[in-house]
Amino acid sequence: MTKRLVIADASPLIGLAAAGAFDLLRGLFLRVTVTATVRDEVLAGGDLPGARELAATIEDGWIEVAPISPGAEFTELDAGEAGTLTLALHHTETCLVLMDEPLGRSPAKARGLAVTGVAGTLLAAREAGLVSNLRTILDRLESANFRLSNQIVRAVLERTGEA
Repeated sequence: MTKRLVIADASPLIGLAAAGAFDLLRGLFLRVTVTATVRDEVLAGGDLPGARELAATIEDGWIEVAPISPGAEFTELDAGEAGTLTLALHHTETCLVLMDEPLGRSPAKARGLAVTGVAGTLLAAREAGLVSNLRTILDRLESANFRLSNQIVRAVLERTGEA
């Protein structure tokens, strides 16, 4: 379990929930923070993947909500991604950003932030022994119409010997 701060955008939360793997976050990270914008975006899904899971983890205090507004330096991003990166950049602790959107990952990396998404989270869970078969989880992601490129799926399966 990593002790560093993890700041999550909506997509990884939704994807992991869609795959029935939301609880891997708790197994991997001491705590997760989302912005109020990300919370609202995920909870707006009602019964869609991620809404119930996020609401429950916020209620029990494991996922924290930070009231931060997106910074002006991320005008090309949606409000959730911009706020997530703004929070990460203004935090004094070293943090990991969970974000899948390439448009958001690029400026995050350019500013020196560590970034991973659903695929990286699944690999970390496999390496930590929290899951033994990623193919099943990746199949559930595909069934839920959560988009990971064929190249990423192939790389994950090759890395774990499940190809």
